[in-house]
Amino acid sequence: MVLDVSRSLSRSALARHPVALAALLALASAAQAQTAASSDGAITVAQAQTLPSVTVTATLAEQDARTAPASVTVIDREELAARNAADLLDAVRGAPGLTLSPRQVGGRKTLALRGLEGKHTLTLIDGRRISASDDVVGHSDYQYGWLPMSAIERIEIIRGPMSALYGSEALGGVVNMITRQPKDRWIGSVGITGSNPTSSSEGEPTGKTSVFAAGPVGERLTLRVNGEVSHGAPVADRKDPRVSEIEGHHAQAGGLSASFALTPQQTLEAGWTGNNERRFYDTTSTTKGAYRSSYDIDRTQAHVGWEGRFDQWRGRVRAYRSEIDITNTASNGVAPTRPQNMTDDVLDGHASFKLGAHQLTVGGEWRDETLVNAGLKNGSDSATHKALFVQDEIALTQSLMLTAGLRADNHQLFGSEVSPRAYLVWEASPALVVKGGFGHAFKAPTLKQISPNYVGAEGPHTFAGNANIKPESSNSFEIGADWQAAPGWTLRATAFNTEVKDLITYRLLRTEGVRRFYQYDNINAARIRGLEAGVVWDVTRQWSWSNDLTLLNTRDKTTGKRLADRPSSSLTSRLEWKDATGWSARLVAEFIGSQTATDGKGLPSYALWSASVGKQIALDGQRTLALRAGLENIGNVNLAEKSASFGYAERARRLFVSARVDF
Repeated sequence: MVLDVSRSLSRSALARHPVALAALLALASAAQAQTAASSDGAITVAQAQTLPSVTVTATLAEQDARTAPASVTVIDREELAARNAADLLDAVRGAPGLTLSPRQVGGRKTLALRGLEGKHTLTLIDGRRISASDDVVGHSDYQYGWLPMSAIERIEIIRGPMSALYGSEALGGVVNMITRQPKDRWIGSVGITGSNPTSSSEGEPTGKTSVFAAGPVGERLTLRVNGEVSHGAPVADRKDPRVSEIEGHHAQAGGLSASFALTPQQTLEAGWTGNNERRFYDTTSTTKGAYRSSYDIDRTQAHVGWEGRFDQWRGRVRAYRSEIDITNTASNGVAPTRPQNMTDDVLDGHASFKLGAHQLTVGGEWRDETLVNAGLKNGSDSATHKALFVQDEIALTQSLMLTAGLRADNHQLFGSEVSPRAYLVWEASPALVVKGGFGHAFKAPTLKQISPNYVGAEGPHTFAGNANIKPESSNSFEIGADWQAAPGWTLRATAFNTEVKDLITYRLLRTEGVRRFYQYDNINAARIRGLEAGVVWDVTRQWSWSNDLTLLNTRDKTTGKRLADRPSSSLTSRLEWKDATGWSARLVAEFIGSQTATDGKGLPSYALWSASVGKQIALDGQRTLALRAGLENIGNVNLAEKSASFGYAERARRLFVSARVDF
């Protein structure tokens, strides 16, 4: 009945009435549940066995996140559903050490880990890097739409330098999206979400529908398939309706992968994921007046790989290609920006084995990076990256573990970079874990920045590449503890200090009339210190309260001033209730402290409140229905009313409804 209802409604109806559609699906499924579910068939959260969070990103092997040699946050599928996340950025908001950075266009924003911008965070899909556009395409936030949320099992956030394993970009940390895997039977989900502003003057409805299925085909072959369609209209600025405060979008995403068991110990996998997204917003030009700017964004990643798990060793070899293609159009005779295409072809692998008391992991990576842009000589440029790395895990005592790593990267254009890392984990007692370490990380210059052939002259100024530019780099120390102080009480804190040098910006070469000529160069250095603190209190078996606080102290070593767009404090607090019959409710407060804008003006603090209630119902022995409804931005905070210098926007108060059938 659920699938019949969703089939009978057109895509245009979804765009116009997503909340009504979600409610209809929920009511239809709930009606069916009345005959299929008994009082003892409800989904009981309290009865479910709580398993420790695991991470594979910290060491390339699965281990308990609490004792992993890194600062780790894991967001599982249940939490993703409760957050009503539209994309990766929505999914990770509120995590320790994470703040927001403005992109100045269409309300866009990016994440910053430990005060380092989005371009300093490496984003992965099952350990495979995506084509990073954040530092190549101006005002972009395109790294957050590569994978539908319905295809994700969990998201692992590693805070702190990880270039010793992953190479370039991992200064602030790594965000790894782990996809859902097939089981010994077919599993899947069909879901729909809709939201509507509480005032018609503050936007239009948004909607999303998704499907996921995975399972065995015979004894040795498994398949996975996923798809998602979403829509959101632009939101007009309250002061000037000719301008969009938040851009609109239409997106279609899908993926298919297959795994084949060669032997009980060896597996071959091949897969493809793709996303076509159209972004559009209204803005103004000093010469042309009002116009609409639209971006067509195509993202694809195809991969093939082998994995083996043997008695004495385990290993993996993969080849994959990531590609993002961006095309702009503009109305009213306004000239569009140049088309851009970024491609990464990667071959990587590693092997892990015991050698006496040491658990050694050795590996390497070959990557060819290509950029197509009319500002480059002959319209394109490329660079080859080569790397070798080694990691050693050794138990110094029964309770003290050392993880040390070293990676050597060679870049075709700028030369070599060596990234060491050392991390200690001391399990002082079953209740107390103390850990800390040192890491060096770097970010290679983009092909625009390092190519002597690049000239960008689309706007009022001209930017030129620099063949002598060096990679940005950082040295970071951290120390932290996780203490299960008493039954139901967990306290954790991590202090860190990061010294960043050779930050790439641009310097003025000359001025000709009103046009300024700049060249990319290593100019800035910075110091970032901070504290991440958290407390979780299981008040009763039904009630829990969690809090995550991030404090930042930043300084530009060139000017002596605070770094822009880094709030001095941020706090996320979640109060949650779950009962034995499948009901749940949560209240979330997100506080963002004062900061300095890019233009030097002070930005005030603000707080966002949201609340939701959910219900899980057993339809039969294998199918469950998950319903959720809530209110986001309860206080209807509008950042532009607080300051015109924020550079990004938050959606107005909205009601959302979601329904999902799992089988």
